[in-house]
Amino acid sequence: MSLTMNLPLILAVALCSMVPAGAAAADISALLERAASAEKSGDRAASIGALEQALEKVRAEAPLTVSPFLLVTQPAKYYGDYTPRANAVFRGGEAQQFYLEPKNLVYPRTAAGTYEPSFEVDLKILTAAGQAVVSQERFGSFRLPTKSPVQDLFINLKVTLSGAPAGEYKVQFVVRDLNSKKTATATQSISVK
Repeated sequence: MSLTMNLPLILAVALCSMVPAGAAAADISALLERAASAEKSGDRAASIGALEQALEKVRAEAPLTVSPFLLVTQPAKYYGDYTPRANAVFRGGEAQQFYLEPKNLVYPRTAAGTYEPSFEVDLKILTAAGQAVVSQERFGSFRLPTKSPVQDLFINLKVTLSGAPAGEYKVQFVVRDLNSKKTATATQSISVK
């Protein structure tokens, strides 16, 4: 029995969530007080700036997640542009198209003042019982320098099982933040007929 995999990766990156690396537990009380004080005095720009700094601290501490993560009918063209697939049943050789949004990546600021989020995606194809059939580290590797902190990042991932025998499988992606030790795993069960 031979299993051949066609693993093209389609990356569509919209806007990136920028978060500088943080220290231990995020204490945002001073930032919240500064935001409230600025708002009271009518300085909305300062209030927004303090709230954004507080949010960056919390994101740096929060676990990495990939949500939503789902099978879709076609690749997204922009953030949130997805239509969930009605089922997870595929013909042999039919592509599985996935959409995911990584959240809470750590995005340090460089000496030049730019933000530089970086992450890698590993891929595993497992049997229904959890035995690895295929494993590919660095299925995708991404470094996304930008000049300003923005929030929305999405990825289209495409996997095609060519020559896979009919049966139940699990497609698993592990997103690894290269600026921290954070990881997130997303798994989808599929059937090949």
